[in-house]
Amino acid sequence: MYSWWYPDWYNGQSYVGRSRPDGEPEAGRDVTDPQKRLARAVAEALFDDAAVTGGQFDLSVQNGVVILDGEADTEASRSAAVARAWSVPGVRDVCNALAVKKRRR
Repeated sequence: MYSWWYPDWYNGQSYVGRSRPDGEPEAGRDVTDPQKRLARAVAEALFDDAAVTGGQFDLSVQNGVVILDGEADTEASRSAAVARAWSVPGVRDVCNALAVKKRRR
C-alpha cells in the first residue's frame, strides 16, 4: 500500500523526495510482483499529475483493481486522481473511496 500527503503549499510540480514503504526497492529498480508494479505505476502517475493537487491518499491494488481511499482537497482533485488511475495500463477497475475534505469556516 502506498500512502502520501500533499502539504498545502504543493504547487503542482512533481515531488522528488518520494517516500517508499519499508522493503520496497530503491527508485529505478525492477519490481517483480505485478500488483506492486501496478501500484507503483499508479502512484507515479498520481504524483506526476498536476491536477491532483492536495489531500491524503491511500493506494492499494488487488488483482488489477486500484483502490483509492483518503481525502482530496477538492472535487476536481478527486476526479483527476480517479481519471489518472484509470489511464495506467493494466488497471482493470478503480474503486473510488476518496472523500472531499470539508473546509473549516
